[in-house]
Amino acid sequence: MPIYKETYHNWYGRLKENPLTWWVIGKTGIGLVIGKSKALLILLFIASSIPFFVRAVQIYLVTKVGDTSTIIQGVKGLTIDTEFFAGFLQGQMFFLILIIILTGAGLIAQERRYKALSVYFSKPVSFWDYVGGKFIIVAFYAFLVTLLPGLLLFIIKVLLSTDLTFLKTYYWIPFAMLAYGVISIVTLGGLMLALSSAAKGTGSAAVVFIVILMFPDILSKILSRIPEVGIFSIQSSLKQTGAFLFGIPKPYEFVVYGAIFMLMGVIGLSFVILQAKIKPTEVIK
Repeated sequence: MPIYKETYHNWYGRLKENPLTWWVIGKTGIGLVIGKSKALLILLFIASSIPFFVRAVQIYLVTKVGDTSTIIQGVKGLTIDTEFFAGFLQGQMFFLILIIILTGAGLIAQERRYKALSVYFSKPVSFWDYVGGKFIIVAFYAFLVTLLPGLLLFIIKVLLSTDLTFLKTYYWIPFAMLAYGVISIVTLGGLMLALSSAAKGTGSAAVVFIVILMFPDILSKILSRIPEVGIFSIQSSLKQTGAFLFGIPKPYEFVVYGAIFMLMGVIGLSFVILQAKIKPTEVIK
């Protein structure tokens, strides 16, 4: 009986990559974060919504009742203008930092710890797909505590107004909020992902993130006679940039362009760290 030798041939075809791979990774990750930290997320969203409802009530009282109302003295002299919306977004910075730590500290650190990156890159997933998907997770939750309530407040004010005077005067505020929100989320979210990729665990990534945010602020207060030191603080640079975007008085004495370059440097450094720590495995065809 003849014996035949079975041979295998290499496949020289071309794998078809899915242009929405990053969206699949992000959408799946959003659901996983909810499953793991549902109670903490609910508490954080409740706490972050309190300033929104306070501001919404203020808008209603100022717009519909007026400054002469004796119902609540808190609206006396309150003006719904640029500083009102800028102050709200800057006040949400605390919740933004918390939500980024909660959702982003373990996104990459846990997968590196359990060597799960090979699972992603065993399929046609690029560096941009992976990082983009992870960033979508952080950005989604960050959007819920910053831009979404800010834009809703603007819409509430427009709907409560009896004419289009407010809209004609401050039509550009949503664009300023979007710009400030995107800069804040990209800077802080990108930094968190970079630290998560370089850390050995969720806790260490969160601690280093907090230290990077807090230490320059403490140093700038100690060296208050040298205002330029504040430029090395990410939070101070974000506030200075936000004041520039909204056209309100700058809270610090250092130049706004220095703050912008500082934030660009943080984004660039985060990208370099991510590229160094996340190296896709070549797919064998």
